[in-house]
Amino acid sequence: MPDLLGRPDTLSPLAMLPPHRIRLLLLLVLGAGLLGGCASSRSAQDEVAARAAAVGTWSYEVEDIAPLDQGRFRITMQDGDLRGVVRDQRLGRLRASVRVRDSRLEIDLRDLRISGYIEDGRFTGVLRRSQWEVTTRRQSRTRSQFRSASLFARRVRSATAVDKPGVLECRSLLREAGDCD
Repeated sequence: MPDLLGRPDTLSPLAMLPPHRIRLLLLLVLGAGLLGGCASSRSAQDEVAARAAAVGTWSYEVEDIAPLDQGRFRITMQDGDLRGVVRDQRLGRLRASVRVRDSRLEIDLRDLRISGYIEDGRFTGVLRRSQWEVTTRRQSRTRSQFRSASLFARRVRSATAVDKPGVLECRSLLREAGDCD
């Protein structure tokens, strides 16, 4: 059917819909946009909550024979990144990179990786050695027989302003008697 100027009528399929259907379609599109916005906001909130669950000082013990024995690891937030320091009874002080996703925590130390889950101030994980092999002209050497061990930790202190490490990451000498390592 031609319009008033004699041109053929080119209505879009949307214009052919009854008004109540157009309103319903607009509501669906707006609702989907709002849900998408809420979901991305919720995932950001979940990430912040997961990081908060990891930050603090944890006391750990390793079952079985492994390079790590027992000690503490401390996870802090610095410049938006998680960082860790592990103080092991056997290996001493080690720097660590830390990643958290949902309740999964991963701590990388040199050639060791601790990975597991945080739940209610407790961490249950596995300590594994990165597997690699060195080949020389005369012989092939493989790393030690250790492959993995269970690691259990509990939070002994949550993050507070007092826990922020100093420039040299030194701990204050002024401590209460029950707060010593």
